[in-house]
Amino acid sequence: MAPYLHLPLDASAIPTLTRGLVGNTSFAVLPAITPNTTLLLTVLTQLPPLIRLFFLPTWSTFIGAITLSAYSSFLFSWHVHEKAILLILLPFSLIALRDRRYLGAFRPLAVAGHVSLFPLIYTAAEFPIKVLYTLTWLLTYLLAFDRLAPPAKGRRVFLFDRFSLLYIAISIPLVAYCSLLHRLLWGQRFEFLPLMFTSAYSAVGVVGSWVGFLVVFFTS
Repeated sequence: MAPYLHLPLDASAIPTLTRGLVGNTSFAVLPAITPNTTLLLTVLTQLPPLIRLFFLPTWSTFIGAITLSAYSSFLFSWHVHEKAILLILLPFSLIALRDRRYLGAFRPLAVAGHVSLFPLIYTAAEFPIKVLYTLTWLLTYLLAFDRLAPPAKGRRVFLFDRFSLLYIAISIPLVAYCSLLHRLLWGQRFEFLPLMFTSAYSAVGVVGSWVGFLVVFFTS
């Protein structure tokens, strides 16, 4: 019989794992991430678009470099709040309609930016407002932006287009479960599940959008 894999466990970190509060969290199994590590990752991922901007100082390259620098700050900084997604959304929205390749990278980011804020608006009275607003925005966005964005000049990535559409489709059952069905099915049990699902879904969207826009930025 194969021997069991024993992972080092920091018992003092266990009380901080599911507290859901802002502050420093110690990991029980994963290695600790230091501020210097996050600073290094942020700077290293910001350098490539800034170098491209230095050699190609156009308006679209400038906005793209700002957007990618915001991605790096959001993904790798020491402490980032959900609302900081606006640092990416605002500059990216200026070039999202440049062509369908840009729009394809913008889609998952825009959906993740809305869905990630849902746990901050958690009372029953706010539920219909946030759902109605998000659905209205999604329908308007999908219909209008697809018509306004011109065909892509460069080669489009077939797989990423399908990922974008699938990601948007998953947002509807995810919001329904996390905001309504979870409480009906489980009551007060497993209260961490909606936040975990929302966080994982938003993380996939932001990282997928970042990778997609990196490809667009460096191949346009």
